[in-house]
Amino acid sequence: MKRIYALLMALGLILLLSLSASGANQSGFRILVDGETLDSPASYISQDGTAMVSLRAIAEALGCNVVWDPVTRTASVSSAALPEEAPQYSALVVLDPGHGGEANGAEYGGVMEKDLNLSIASQAAVLLEEAGVTVLMTRTDDRYVDLYDRTALANGQKADLFVSVHCNANVDHDDVTGIYTCAYSRDTNGWRLAQLLHQTMREAAGADDFGMEERPNLAVLRTSLVPAALVECGFMSTEEELARLVRPEYQAKLARGIADGILAYLAQ
Repeated sequence: MKRIYALLMALGLILLLSLSASGANQSGFRILVDGETLDSPASYISQDGTAMVSLRAIAEALGCNVVWDPVTRTASVSSAALPEEAPQYSALVVLDPGHGGEANGAEYGGVMEKDLNLSIASQAAVLLEEAGVTVLMTRTDDRYVDLYDRTALANGQKADLFVSVHCNANVDHDDVTGIYTCAYSRDTNGWRLAQLLHQTMREAAGADDFGMEERPNLAVLRTSLVPAALVECGFMSTEEELARLVRPEYQAKLARGIADGILAYLAQ
């Protein structure tokens, strides 16, 4: 809108500007657009004292496009689309890559869950920070962190939310797949957070749906004083899903889904 307004003002001032009769037949007058001199050799002053300038020169100087239709003798001016600025979020988020150190989590095909969790959560942290979110990680390397220390970080810092990142396993079935999310109960803000994460992770990764449920027994959900959710990014126990989970491009999609879900929650 600002650019269109500037264009209209410029055209109104320049194309309709009438000079005094003493200025007639003069050329080489100066045109300023946003304080810069416009090089427009087609400008001149007509016999009746009207300043004449190139429509194309003015429009293009203001970042617009001009198209001439010789059949209808019509000049079409359109403003160039301005990229929409991404909203910036002022919030503190704690991301918790599950397990670590001597706690490997699930392990299949030589792949340890703790490593997948850290990789995906770290990538999500970068995306959130790019959106202006302050992110604290319960661990940034392969170390053990007590379950209660994880939520103590979020509680002590009065974080806006807490998300624990995991990968799943099923010892009874080797063919189950999909994204799973949970929260302490349906009556908490964490449940809404889990809902959004469930949706955005599936959309970003193109993953199957393994559902949602209340998990009041999980320490990181039970002890969190801030909205908290836990996400399971897929089943390591299913061979084809494990093959996806170890691929960097798939991890990037999961991270994007986690970041999108958190940003959607913060935007509410």
